[in-house]
Amino acid sequence: GVKKVLLIDDELELIDIYASSLKNDGYIVITAEDGPEGIEKARSEKPDLILLDLKMPKMSGMEVLAKLKLDPDIKDIKVVFLTAFSDPLVPAIDVPFAQYRGATDLIKKGLSLTDFIAKVGSLM
Repeated sequence: GVKKVLLIDDELELIDIYASSLKNDGYIVITAEDGPEGIEKARSEKPDLILLDLKMPKMSGMEVLAKLKLDPDIKDIKVVFLTAFSDPLVPAIDVPFAQYRGATDLIKKGLSLTDFIAKVGSLM
């Protein structure tokens, strides 16, 4: 069946770019602009994969992940962090740490869209 991706990010331009390239590749894409909305949509839409921005207002990506993992209905959905490529405010987070916290992987936002789509495909 068609795979469904939930994209949680407060940068609307980025959401547009990622969402349209995912749609072009055949995914159903749901978007949310912040953590609380993202958690609601995870519950209502049950996506196959959640792409989660680490740094957002209201609730950080880490907090969102913790809440998703506490909910038995949605705790098994794969979560992948999106992180700015060279944001000095984002502490260096490596993949083992992201995985330790319950994320499946980490995608840096500097990736080309081709690499981004390939990465998402490999996680499905």
